[in-house]
Amino acid sequence: MEQLERIWDLVSNFASAVGSWVERSITGLFGSSNARYLKRLEAKIEAINSLEPRYEAMTDAELRAQTDEFKHRLSAGETLDDLLVESFAVCREAGRRFLSMRHYDVQLIGGMVLHSGAIAEMITGEGKTLVATLPAYLNALEGKGVHVITVNDYLARRDMEWMGPLYMGLGLTVGAIQSGMEADERQKSYACDITYGTNNEFGFDYLRDNMRMAARGDERFPRQMQQSQGRLNFAIVDEVDNILIDEARTPLIISGPAHDDVTKYARADKVARQLKADAHFEVQEKEHTVSLTESGVRQAEKLAGVESFYTAGNMEWPHLIDNALKAHYLYKLDVNYVVQQGDVVIVDEFTGRLMPGRQWSDGLHQAVEAKEGVRIKEESQTLATVTLQNFFKLYNKLGGMTGTAMTEANEFWKIYKLDVIAIPPNRVLQRLNHSDVIFRTEREKWIAVADEIERINRWDSVNLSNKTTKIGSIANETDKGIELQLKGTKKTEFIPAEQIQSTQRKGLPILVGTVSIEKSERLASLLDKRGVDHQVLNAKQHEREADIVAQAGRLGAVTIATNMAGRGTDIILGGNAETMAWAQLQNTYDTRLDVPKDEWDTLINSISERENMKTEGNKVREMGGLQIVGTERHESRRIDLQLRGRCGRQGDPGSSRFYLSLEDDLMRIFAGEWVKNILTRLGMQDGEAIESKMVTRRVEAAQKKVEERNFEIRKNLLEYDEVMDEQRKRVYGFRQRILEGRTAESDGEILTDCDGECRELILEMVDRQIDQHIDTFLDRDYGAQTFAGWASSQLSCELDSADFRGLSPEEAIRIAHEQASRQAEAQIFEAVEENLPQSEDERDWNWSALASFANARWKLSVNDRDLKRVGRNEIAEWLQQRANEAVAKADLSEGERFLAPDFGVRSARSWTDWRFSIELRDSDLTEISGNDPDPEAFKEIIRKKAREAYQQREIEYPVLVGLAHFTGRQDDGSRRVDREGLTAWAKERFDSSLDETSLSTTSLDELKRTLCEASTRRHKQPDSPRTEMQRMERAVLLQILDNAWKDHLLAMDHLRSSVGLRGYAQVDPKVEYKREGMRTFDLMWSGIDERVIDIVYRIEQVEEDALRSTWRETAAIHEDTPSAAQFQEPERQMADGSESGPIQPIRNRGQKVGRNDPCPCGSGKKYKNCCARSASASAG
Repeated sequence: MEQLERIWDLVSNFASAVGSWVERSITGLFGSSNARYLKRLEAKIEAINSLEPRYEAMTDAELRAQTDEFKHRLSAGETLDDLLVESFAVCREAGRRFLSMRHYDVQLIGGMVLHSGAIAEMITGEGKTLVATLPAYLNALEGKGVHVITVNDYLARRDMEWMGPLYMGLGLTVGAIQSGMEADERQKSYACDITYGTNNEFGFDYLRDNMRMAARGDERFPRQMQQSQGRLNFAIVDEVDNILIDEARTPLIISGPAHDDVTKYARADKVARQLKADAHFEVQEKEHTVSLTESGVRQAEKLAGVESFYTAGNMEWPHLIDNALKAHYLYKLDVNYVVQQGDVVIVDEFTGRLMPGRQWSDGLHQAVEAKEGVRIKEESQTLATVTLQNFFKLYNKLGGMTGTAMTEANEFWKIYKLDVIAIPPNRVLQRLNHSDVIFRTEREKWIAVADEIERINRWDSVNLSNKTTKIGSIANETDKGIELQLKGTKKTEFIPAEQIQSTQRKGLPILVGTVSIEKSERLASLLDKRGVDHQVLNAKQHEREADIVAQAGRLGAVTIATNMAGRGTDIILGGNAETMAWAQLQNTYDTRLDVPKDEWDTLINSISERENMKTEGNKVREMGGLQIVGTERHESRRIDLQLRGRCGRQGDPGSSRFYLSLEDDLMRIFAGEWVKNILTRLGMQDGEAIESKMVTRRVEAAQKKVEERNFEIRKNLLEYDEVMDEQRKRVYGFRQRILEGRTAESDGEILTDCDGECRELILEMVDRQIDQHIDTFLDRDYGAQTFAGWASSQLSCELDSADFRGLSPEEAIRIAHEQASRQAEAQIFEAVEENLPQSEDERDWNWSALASFANARWKLSVNDRDLKRVGRNEIAEWLQQRANEAVAKADLSEGERFLAPDFGVRSARSWTDWRFSIELRDSDLTEISGNDPDPEAFKEIIRKKAREAYQQREIEYPVLVGLAHFTGRQDDGSRRVDREGLTAWAKERFDSSLDETSLSTTSLDELKRTLCEASTRRHKQPDSPRTEMQRMERAVLLQILDNAWKDHLLAMDHLRSSVGLRGYAQVDPKVEYKREGMRTFDLMWSGIDERVIDIVYRIEQVEEDALRSTWRETAAIHEDTPSAAQFQEPERQMADGSESGPIQPIRNRGQKVGRNDPCPCGSGKKYKNCCARSASASAG
């Protein structure tokens, strides 16, 4: 099989090479689509350049006024594309004037690509941060907000402060979102025209906003209860490949504890430690899986002390043990995670950054905690979740920029419909990319890397024309040649100039890229032994990463970093004065925007002169620039290209080379031990290396395979998440309607009714319930269906309703008995064959199971001894006789009412009475009399009655609230009424002419009746307020929706973890997940309708504490969401600022109908088989 795989690899590589050649040939003839796209933009570039003198001549005030002019033109009907040339020219002038940075022509091209909703691929150092200002300024003119997404908080704040003067100089506002910000600070930042922040912060704010009680700007609520983010209009994603590809499959989850038993993870870890690799389980590094073998399952069952993993109560064991084995063999300390202060903290596999607060899902995180012996946290229950992939798809327009997007261009298009456009550099690239150097073992590789770093850092090198290199210290250099003191000796050798090909002076800056913390520290140890000064940057020093990387271009600097560490920070040859300046000022000023310009410029010039940065930078350029040393190929080509891209900035020189070994993860997985053995047999010596472009291409082919696998993983996740994504959009969209209300125009003014929409939403629920149930009840087959269902439960069989259509009760009962007897015969035959198979030994026959089957099915009282006495040959006939007797005894006369001609109408009337407390009289139905009424006319009558009943609730509810507020229980249990307060409120709320004596009655019923009469009169007036009812509607809708959604998320979590077992039934788990997920969602949605209507139409039964909660505007029945870790119930805030304790949720105090109770609609069926599922049945 291994030979076939190698042959297939060779064929695939050959086909790929042919395809690449054909593609290059066609491109050579017709030009690439990328080149044609850039050609089309040249006219706009020329137009922008032509406007430069015009805007240079303007004063600051005149330039700022251009923003207002652009906004005016937009409101007059022009589009953003119409303004592009002029706005880009204005932005360019602002950059020159306020930042001392003028946009290059290629940066203008990048800005146009971003504005068009595509990805601009620009190599490192091309000024992507400045490029983003162009589309950000243009799109901010609409006033809908622009989000600039970065990979970490440092870059978000740095870029905002750096580019801030440009935006503010043009009259726009700019802010940044940082982790740990309070709600009011977030709201201020989101209210800005342009907002910088990380992908995580924007994503989590989206989730938090959809758990808050009030819309943005709803001042009736405290600021921390209002939404922050607003609409998702336009996003510019920096390092777009990292955010939209690497982290795309990362779900953002706000969760709470699930109160699960955590000791099971420790028990599974104990079992896993005793299992042996290969014998009991197989580790598949390519697929990143660990699987138990058959003998491993038996051994694990023995160690766990259970009879079988596949019996009830034990089926969780395989999953727990799989996770424990993954924790031990696939997830490594200081590579995939670190342990800090007793917590397991994940290390991002691409950036090397720590991700505190993140957890692996599905119990894997707990398995790693058990492995490390730290406290095991409870698994969490999901309260809100979204993948970054689906979050960014919510934006109306999306653009991105990075230095390495072409390798993922196919995926960007398939998932996000984003084109990738390669932007040419402003200056010609001078970087030298050397072929990979490959060693047999990892030990040889690390020694070679350390030797190379020592050579570059401490020794001069002379490359000779015969392809050899001499290393030492140059004592003297003349036109005739070089005197070199050789390394390790005191001997000086003269090398003639004609033999010298090139020289390399010691002290060139070196950036070393590793793939993990562990390997960074291994190399650091080797350099310590050689006495080479260096800086180590990995997840353990992530807070200093920008400062360390910014100075990696200094003369003599050696910086060891994980491949992606410090991404977004420019490495400037000679050093970065701005980073050092801010390090001095950050304790004095809150942001760089607060630093006076004169002070900032003076400090930067001072540092630059003191550190001699300009001279040092020129010297480094002359010597050859930054040297990149890669120590291992990453599984993604893009990550390697990012590392190479750290050198060669803005036309600077530089070089890169990767050092590999056949024991590296990628090489070991795809090359295998057989390559290493072949090289050993061919006589490859210790320390010898292979340097070949062909081998480098093979490595890149292996990387491509991993990229394809990762794409399939991400695509698979997306297909699973598509179900949740559609559901999430529907729920959050509905929730937003509740919060934002509706808008209307009056006398040219836009008015917002924040709660008026709630009434309409509830009435829509009423209409849906009426449509679903009345269609069911008035269906011509409803009686037959009900009889068939009821008779099936009585006779323990499955009856088809079509067999009873149009029959008399007597005929229907006779047919039901006959069918039950026939089905009993078939069922008995199958049960006998299953439990007493003649092909097996009699000692294996299961007489007890057969007895249990017969007793459960026909309520017989037999045991296994009775059956054994009858014997195998006679048992079927004997059981058939007993079953027929049981069927004959079943009295189906109670089911005759289901077959009555008016049964459907009576059921509809009973359901209307039960659901809406509306009694339909015969006089109400005179126009549709008969046993077969028109369903639409019937529904119209119920709708009218339901709205009248709702109007009556609107009249009564303010009275109930007022009485609840002004009455209370005394110590002896009697009622106390605040007559003075109640009277004053009633006069203000209902009728100022109310007679005080009419409210002096001691009877609460009389008092309520008087107030209801006053409320009725007030309700008839055109300007009648609905304040209390509005608050109740809003509170009920939000509470029921949020609780139902949380329960649904928990159900989907359980479904996701168990749906894989459906594969054993030869069905596609993905299809089953989608089908079951949508069915569960439909049930949730119909359940929301039912619970809302149940409370609203029985409002008089609501507890008094809930009534009091709507006396003042408050959101206290909901949880605040200050963070993703913990959720606490806020306390109710009274008008005077005092707190009166937490508000109780609204509860229905009416009689609860049990699932197995007779349905209140009068159908005779159990509630769970009637109205509880009729909505979902009709939906299905």
